[in-house]
Amino acid sequence: MLHYAVTSKGEFIEVSKFFRSSEHRLSKLQKRLAKKTKHSKSWKILKGKIRSLHQLISRQRLDWQFKLAYHLFSDVSVIFLEDLQIANLVRRCKAKLGNNGQFLPNGQSAKSGLNKSLQDAAFSQFVQILEYVAWKLGKRIIKVDPKGTSQHCWECLNKVSKSLSERWHSCPQCGQELDRDHNSALLIQKIGLLSTQEEDITSVKTAVRASLAEESRALP
Repeated sequence: MLHYAVTSKGEFIEVSKFFRSSEHRLSKLQKRLAKKTKHSKSWKILKGKIRSLHQLISRQRLDWQFKLAYHLFSDVSVIFLEDLQIANLVRRCKAKLGNNGQFLPNGQSAKSGLNKSLQDAAFSQFVQILEYVAWKLGKRIIKVDPKGTSQHCWECLNKVSKSLSERWHSCPQCGQELDRDHNSALLIQKIGLLSTQEEDITSVKTAVRASLAEESRALP
């Protein structure tokens, strides 16, 4: 995961790594705990240290997310964001069986590192904080269907297929050249703005459909 968030203005917000930065210390404490007699005095002391470290990580993350939410709302009245289903993103990969009955590589080992980063990022919590800050400031959040937001051009809505490793958007139709995530942010903003004008436009699919209908009406 390269960035925590990317705005339509081209601001790239770095990923917070509060758990990652304390992971080694936490691992050492847990290893020491495993060697102690359960419920002994030293076991309880180590258990308390582990609990305190988890609380510190949680408080650091929460404080950072609140500051980020207020920063994002500092000069806008509405934020458009993808309606991501985080539970689906961190779901384990399905097992793959070969013809001989043996398990085949399914990418879970590589995905485990991404899952840990997603859980450390706590996106679901951040969305809740954004919603709270929006309510407190009298501002709005509008969620957009995430399907296709990385595979279409924000300017002309042309489909530009990319693999996950491709980080640059290059549209052969209108010539747009920019970072993949920045393109997605601009596309989400475009769909969000359209949704405030026409209620039935809430996704890339409906935006493309509306664009094609408008083009056909413009033809002589």
